[in-house]
Amino acid sequence: MAEERRQQILDIAKRLFAEKGFHATSMRELNKEIGMAEALTYHYFPGGKQEILKAVLQNTQEKRMANILTSFDSTFRSDVPMRDVLLNAIHGFNERFMNDKEYFQILIREHNLMEKEQLEWLNRMAEQPSDALIRFLKKRAELGEIRQMDFEMASSQLISHAAIGAFQYILFGKERNSAELERMVDFYVEMWSV
Repeated sequence: MAEERRQQILDIAKRLFAEKGFHATSMRELNKEIGMAEALTYHYFPGGKQEILKAVLQNTQEKRMANILTSFDSTFRSDVPMRDVLLNAIHGFNERFMNDKEYFQILIREHNLMEKEQLEWLNRMAEQPSDALIRFLKKRAELGEIRQMDFEMASSQLISHAAIGAFQYILFGKERNSAELERMVDFYVEMWSV
């Protein structure tokens, strides 16, 4: 029950912080939305709103990365054509970005409120999908399917390309359609081919 209540606080805070911003969301408003006395919120988060913000970002990032990495584990297979693997990975990556617009709105707007250690932790977590892609590309190069290259740069380029589209959606509501994602994947497959 305590973990459910804690998660409820985080979910409501995430929505309010994304809608209104950290500073414009009061503890009173947060407690009213939750339906809980302010003292009880402080029981779960003694550091108040700042601790809640930190927990919202950390909790969301952990769940996002676990979800992405689980998806990548099942997607990055050697027995599936390279184009299909990358297309599935990009579709999944794109979908996960677009399904968590609130997280990115908060991160972009409130990043200056976070401590250096938390920003570094968030960055390390965000590097995990790139590391998985690097391992996959190296394996495909060993199999002779793609050429040898700077795999770190290749991974960074593909993920950055995908992230730009996701941020265009978050900031401007512009969605990439399947044809655009296929064109992007075809570009990389052709560029990396032997």
